[in-house]
Amino acid sequence: MKVTVRVPATVANLGSGFDCFGLALDLCNEVTIDTDGEPGVTWEGEGAGELPTDGSDLVSTTVAHVGSFHDITVPPLRLSSVNRIPLQRGLGSSSAAAVAGVVLGSRLSDLSIEGHNSPLQHDPYSVFALAAEIEGHPDNAAPAALGGLTVVAGGDVVRMEPHPALRPVVLIPEVRLSTATARQALPERVPRDDAVYNVAHGALTVYALTQDPDLLQVALQDRLHQEARLDLVPLVRTVFQDLRGRGIPVCVAGSGPSLLAFESDLRPVPHPGEGWTVLRPGVRSKGFEVISD
Repeated sequence: MKVTVRVPATVANLGSGFDCFGLALDLCNEVTIDTDGEPGVTWEGEGAGELPTDGSDLVSTTVAHVGSFHDITVPPLRLSSVNRIPLQRGLGSSSAAAVAGVVLGSRLSDLSIEGHNSPLQHDPYSVFALAAEIEGHPDNAAPAALGGLTVVAGGDVVRMEPHPALRPVVLIPEVRLSTATARQALPERVPRDDAVYNVAHGALTVYALTQDPDLLQVALQDRLHQEARLDLVPLVRTVFQDLRGRGIPVCVAGSGPSLLAFESDLRPVPHPGEGWTVLRPGVRSKGFEVISD
């Protein structure tokens, strides 16, 4: 058996939507399992040479977890991945790995149990729920599983279709920032005015992303997390402030350090210079997809 799944990068938070908003980007990892191949793990692209190859990576452990969920032992297999999502840059690489592992593990379970048909492999909401439980970031797992724009509230998730005029630009610095470090920088309590500010701007962000992108410059403003995270990476703050000064909608991508901007013909996003990678991946309407089976 040989199965390949494609899973997109995601950007969570989106300014004022701290821990609840997520957007899928058309920048995807492709992960393959082959039960007839020589057992082992290989990586191409992002993370090659640094991700573990002993089966302790998140894709492999998730596949094994799903197997245990169905009370089967995962056989020796070949796992290979072409990675396009940068690691520790706020683009949901861990959630993509968890979603890939859930889908591949579910397909493996389908073929291992006669007459079995796992709902996980076919239902993106079930894939989201298990991937979020395993990886711990539902705001990233939701768009990775469902595509488009998602809002997570507790255990509930809603998917919306983003406006077709959105033109996302991802600005990726060389520096990395772990989610744990970025979260530790956040205050335990926030003023009531700041909480109200984010509720209002969060509602406006949903409208802007689905109905009127011209409102994004105002909508993406935040008082809960961006300032604290930008303080950790001054070079990123400089680019962030420059983009806002040009009237370009911009937010911290997830926990950072990457930035997500939205450009237009009147306000193109300039390249920040040496030490930065700029991608224009487009919005992805689909979440995961099995591309060969």
